[in-house]
Amino acid sequence: MEWFRRNPKKAAGLSALAVLCLVILVWGMSGGSAKPAEDPTLGLPSSPGALATPTKSPTHALTGLAAPSATPTSVEQAIAAFPSAGMGNIGPGLAGSGGSFGLPPHRVVIEAGSDGPLLGVGWRIPTANGPRKGKDLSYKNWFRHSTTAFGKPDYAQLYTRVGPDSSVVWCTVTVDGKVTEHQESHGPWGGVFCQG
Repeated sequence: MEWFRRNPKKAAGLSALAVLCLVILVWGMSGGSAKPAEDPTLGLPSSPGALATPTKSPTHALTGLAAPSATPTSVEQAIAAFPSAGMGNIGPGLAGSGGSFGLPPHRVVIEAGSDGPLLGVGWRIPTANGPRKGKDLSYKNWFRHSTTAFGKPDYAQLYTRVGPDSSVVWCTVTVDGKVTEHQESHGPWGGVFCQG
């Protein structure tokens, strides 16, 4: 009983599975005998002599598409050759209108900085127009990367660390000129992670 209280989702799934098994069992048992009423024939006669022979002559002739009398020389002639198949007068144009869909572009800027060298910067922008991930091991005290990204937030991630000679490290994600994430750490061996 304690297991059911600790795992309510698993208990609900297990109960649903038991009910499903019970329904299948009852349905299978109430379906009649296990032997089919007739041998399955897929609608085909069992012997060659059992084929039906027509007793009347056909009442009308079958018609197919007319064979083209000449090759069309214009698009209008080619379209006119298609049968309407009972659709009536379609008219001179098509109903409805066109449409388009695309993800909106966003200008994304990721930055990191410190009063000492950055021990490395790792970044990722999954929907970027250019490179989608990278790292910087130049040990400079400032990093910046900008690109165009598409879709909905979040657009970018950035991680960096500093060593014993630094007292502050920060990172910022800016989307369309607005800061969406800023983190700052004080003291040596600091690290920051930004996602925005």
